[in-house]
Amino acid sequence: MNMSTLYPMLWEVVRSMGSYGKKRDLLVKEILLKRPDISVDELSLQLGALKGEAFILLRSHRLWYFEVEEELELSRDFTPVYSLGALGGTFDELHVGHIALLNSAFRLSKHVIIGVTTDDYAATLMKEGRVSPQSKRLSELEAVLLRYGWRDRAQIVALNDPYGPLLSDKNIEALFTGPITLNRAEEALNMRTSKSLPPATLELSPLVLAEDGKPVSSTRIRNGEIDRGGRLIRGRK
Repeated sequence: MNMSTLYPMLWEVVRSMGSYGKKRDLLVKEILLKRPDISVDELSLQLGALKGEAFILLRSHRLWYFEVEEELELSRDFTPVYSLGALGGTFDELHVGHIALLNSAFRLSKHVIIGVTTDDYAATLMKEGRVSPQSKRLSELEAVLLRYGWRDRAQIVALNDPYGPLLSDKNIEALFTGPITLNRAEEALNMRTSKSLPPATLELSPLVLAEDGKPVSSTRIRNGEIDRGGRLIRGRK
């Protein structure tokens, strides 16, 4: 039995543990904020967890830039558990962090709604640097979806606010987000239930670290610090 077969099995076992949620929250809300580059051995000691458990916890919530493609390969043997998932973003300078987020959604969901911010809404977010027009961002997203065989399972919608169809579509079963936007996602799910819609599960995608151990972001790419693959741009003054 190879790693690609063992990985989803171990992932399911760890996720079914009663302590999983508590350890996940500790990892995401405290440990990764202080030590994003923590190793599996260090996490195992800090959580009092077996190495296999620590490996799955860390791999599910933190990836290095060079691990993203491997994670996509390992995800091929996962069986979706949701009929419909949802995620949203600006998707400017589409990078390995975006790809990790998309992979998390498509490996667990048969179909995924992808919200992409409009130009008007993106302008209100006060992002550092110039954000590309929505037409370009959509074109790059379409190319990535086609590249990884996700296009037929995706529905792209325009986002004019932080919540999109999450507050109106009763069929959404899971919301996918990264650790950095965790608090906003929890708020959105609370708003969903306040509208008497069926509850949706919050699923976290990994924080992706660039070559320097800092998170990959569109802002860093626009500023010329790193490329879209998370590698440092050499000779930057």
